Amino acid sequence: MANAKAGCGISCAAILFIMLVTAIIGSLLWPYSINSWLAYIGKAPKVTWEQGFLIGAIPYFGGLCIPIAFCTWILMMILM
Repeated sequence: MANAKAGCGISCAAILFIMLVTAIIGSLLWPYSINSWLAYIGKAPKVTWEQGFLIGAIPYFGGLCIPIAFCTWILMMILM
């Protein structure tokens, strides 16, 4: 019975670690992506790293920031 509890603790810790890593990556990439598009349409960039962290902490949005930031980077080179 003790092994079952230890296994659950490790898997919960792994899930929390993955969420933390994606939130940290999101804190860097979400503001870049959103602020780039805001600047492109002529509005002031307003998204901070704290807001990016919160967006990155949402499941599936954290991992989504990498391809979105890559596409934003490519499109900004073409459009600007």
